[in-house]
Amino acid sequence: MTPEEIVERVKSALGDDVRKAEVVRGDAVLHAAPEVLHAVARFLKEEPDLNFHYLSDLIGVDYLDQDRDPRFEAVYELHSFDHNHSVRIRVGLPEENPALPTVTDLWAGAIFPERELYDMFGFRIEGLEGIQRLIMPETWEGHPLRRDYPLTTEDVAFSYNRDYKKGLVKSKSLPEE
Repeated sequence: MTPEEIVERVKSALGDDVRKAEVVRGDAVLHAAPEVLHAVARFLKEEPDLNFHYLSDLIGVDYLDQDRDPRFEAVYELHSFDHNHSVRIRVGLPEENPALPTVTDLWAGAIFPERELYDMFGFRIEGLEGIQRLIMPETWEGHPLRRDYPLTTEDVAFSYNRDYKKGLVKSKSLPEE
């Protein structure tokens, strides 16, 4: 199927569940609300003509510096090996209490990207049991990939001693003749 055919198939089958369906630079892109994400994802996976059995990527986006509403997005990249086509699902999330449903029942490999969204962006993943940080320590405060996360500086763990280094370079030089 071409991206245009995928968009038309999804729009005709799901109607208002998909806020917007378009082809952007040759890619099929669907915009969905968090409440219908799971239904849209299930349709894309289980529909024989589409057969998106591979979740290739799941990323978070923070649009803090841009005049956009909603501020956050979760972006799902799906691929069908059987039909060699792909689709992108973009889910807008509000700034206050961003949450979306888990898709681990559809793609088991989504567990780690979902935990990363929780850890790095603070997105609450509803239905994911025992969620914990993936990259940052459990005691870490904040979510480092949010654009409003404060950048800090650290003292360098070693000292810079120019005279000491000059001495090392002289001691290793070849003897003069």
